[in-house]
Amino acid sequence: MAAAESGSFSAAGRLLGKAQSGVSTAVANLEIDLGAQLFDRSRKYLTLTDEGEALLRDALGVIRGAQRLKDRALSFCAEEDTHIRIVLDEALHPEFIEQYLRPFEEMFPFTELDIQTGIFNDVEGYVAAGKADLGLLISSGIPKRLEAYKLLSYIPFQAAASRHHPLTQKEGVSVGDLEDERQIVVTSRGEDKDTEVTHFSQKRWLIDSYAACASLVERGLGWAFFPAPLLKSALAKRDILPISLELEIREHASPLYLIRNRNRKLGRAGQWLLRNLGEYQI
Repeated sequence: MAAAESGSFSAAGRLLGKAQSGVSTAVANLEIDLGAQLFDRSRKYLTLTDEGEALLRDALGVIRGAQRLKDRALSFCAEEDTHIRIVLDEALHPEFIEQYLRPFEEMFPFTELDIQTGIFNDVEGYVAAGKADLGLLISSGIPKRLEAYKLLSYIPFQAAASRHHPLTQKEGVSVGDLEDERQIVVTSRGEDKDTEVTHFSQKRWLIDSYAACASLVERGLGWAFFPAPLLKSALAKRDILPISLELEIREHASPLYLIRNRNRKLGRAGQWLLRNLGEYQI
């Protein structure tokens, strides 16, 4: 590589602190071993042959790979986690990416992050079963299957419908108005079908995805409660508007918990996530 960069064996020798003859002999022996001529020696300055160009690219790749291997091994010595599994309520996914992933990547480039999503008690189930190390859980009450949790904030939910839905055309929508229209209810993906919202309408469809729910709502097939962070971010560009509710049914919020599996020992990267997620606010 030094010979290719400098254009002569003499200059390469000076860069490497070796005699010109030693560099020349080393290159000749390498060419014999590879069965290919690496340099065109017919001119004043050395130039790589086509074979030499191709093998130089391969050599640079090997060197970069070796450096990555060394850096990763050093990160292990510094007690950095090799792998962290985190599960997020689907409603928080966009905000989590925005607030935490970029600084995490810069500080812990060799830690593999496995990000899973769930809804309501799915999140607690993943952590309790050892399928995730940390979780951000939206729940109607205190986590039942874990001892390690911290209340962070409260997530407001807001009723919304398509721009052309009858409920968005009216001011001061009442309980009776909600009962007359189909409600799309987002539930967890487990068998229990957990949900955090009140069932106002007898005409209900259940669905286990906010994205799928938004598609139905946008097409005017019903109205639904959405977490406020989702309405502000992921759904902001969709044709969905908040419903103007009467005062007595306007407030609805669910607690947000940081939960963890205590059986999993966290290294520097995991402790960084635990510390920073512990300050999460909506």
